[in-house]
Amino acid sequence: MSKLKNAWFIACPSSRLDRREPRAATVLDQPLVVYRDAQGQPHALEDRCCHRGVQLSLGRITKEGHIACGYHGWQYDGRGRCVHVPSLCTGTPVPKGFQVRAFPCVEQDFYVWVWMGDGAPDTPAPSAIRELALHPWRQGTVQAACSAELLADNILDASHVPFVHKGTHPAYFFNRINGFVEYDYEVRLTERGVMVFYPPTPNADDPFPEDTVASYQHFELPDRVYVFQRGSKNHFHLVLHLVRETATSSRIEWIMVDLKGEPGSVAWDDNYNTTLNQDRMILESSQKNYERAGADFERSVPADFPQLLLRRAVALASAGEWDGRRHELTQRKLVRVRQ
Repeated sequence: MSKLKNAWFIACPSSRLDRREPRAATVLDQPLVVYRDAQGQPHALEDRCCHRGVQLSLGRITKEGHIACGYHGWQYDGRGRCVHVPSLCTGTPVPKGFQVRAFPCVEQDFYVWVWMGDGAPDTPAPSAIRELALHPWRQGTVQAACSAELLADNILDASHVPFVHKGTHPAYFFNRINGFVEYDYEVRLTERGVMVFYPPTPNADDPFPEDTVASYQHFELPDRVYVFQRGSKNHFHLVLHLVRETATSSRIEWIMVDLKGEPGSVAWDDNYNTTLNQDRMILESSQKNYERAGADFERSVPADFPQLLLRRAVALASAGEWDGRRHELTQRKLVRVRQ
């Protein structure tokens, strides 16, 4: 992921992190321990004691708000410094250099975020999730044994819906009622990623018709996707973060507009999101074949244009060349499909 690590990523939902127990998380191949101190502030450290390498997430949080290793009780503060070694005799200070890496950590928009870059954060906080204060929300997590790249492909792929999302997606029911229909949708490159929407605008210079668009998916680098479907009474709003844990595993942190509750509130949903679970099962089978055979077997058709464009966008961002070279990519295209 190279330069893409210079960004804020979700470590965990805020409601899943209490003051009693630390929580393990993995982001961009980096094991983390996330915990709250005595004041309730979240911290993220490398999940490895500098003594014998035991995971700090197996330890406990002290009354002082430190995290104590479960092996020998070594304690660390939020900056990663070892502040107490129980086996040291009275008056013996903790030696210099006894520490683990600490990652910048903020709490915002119902999530705890970590900065995974090597230096100080480029921005003091992640970009805000739009419209959080306007609606009540439901929130959950789906673990997937596949790459975040496959998840991103899937989100911008409309052609799979009639086959994968039986009984769960509006486009599935439209297909059952009307059969396969040919139509055009629009793909646009944005300042932050790739957007797919329907119906298309008459002209390339027309602004995105947010007030009238029937549906859209907007992938924003590095891993956020806005999904919208206009309904006759209620609209469907979903925000996904496709968090890369390792090359072959990922986390879908999802939050969607609820039909009950107070605006700006969030309720945790322990139920498995059926639509995302349908995607997960398909993509986990795909991941096995990519691991075994690589990607040379791939063949693509015009309907795959959004995914192929997104792959090129991610490649530029990974190389740190997004701002300087995104003009080289296709800026707008109408894609005709049958589905």
